Amino acid sequence: MANPAYDQALATGKVVIRKWWFNQNSDKNQISLQFQQAVERPQTQSSATSTLIGLAQGSTLGNTTRVTTLFSADATLAANVLGSREGDATMGSPVVLGNAFFSALAQAMGTEFTGDLAIQITENLQKNPRAPRQTPKSNPNTGEIVMSYDATSGSMKPVYRHTELVDAAHCEHTFLTPQPAPVLATPPVAPTGTTAATVAPFGSEIAS
Repeated sequence: MANPAYDQALATGKVVIRKWWFNQNSDKNQISLQFQQAVERPQTQSSATSTLIGLAQGSTLGNTTRVTTLFSADATLAANVLGSREGDATMGSPVVLGNAFFSALAQAMGTEFTGDLAIQITENLQKNPRAPRQTPKSNPNTGEIVMSYDATSGSMKPVYRHTELVDAAHCEHTFLTPQPAPVLATPPVAPTGTTAATVAPFGSEIAS
């Protein structure tokens, strides 16, 4: 059953713990945590077009995007704060803000955590080498993969979004505005039986 308290917490703009589970693939006593945050999107022509498509299809995107990032923690310490080694706040498990989680960990260690968290977004054309199952960024309304022209390779490439849990005071998002492939000019073709004239570049002269 969906948990409205989770959506309410996310609407504050704070980082919230969405899910957590014991990491069976680690040889350490680790819990994987999935943090989520509603981040304001930059206003671009692409986002405006996406909004129009959404409205036409009976849905709205608003001006925020929900992003997630993963983080590992000691299973014993994390479970003491979260109350279990596995949970899903979207389905009824306790709703815990990221700040509150780290504050509780710090308190258990006899210190304090007073920072504010954010999920930093970095978009580029490189897939995360440590995440083989990472998929490219896509339009949430159409499902179409977002592509951008890569001048280095001279080809269109998919855009990837990378996220990281950081101190909000030093959070700097990098959004990539997709670039279309350049339109190459077609050189003039001389009529059959004639020779194309030599054309001097603008501002230069042809040596005689």
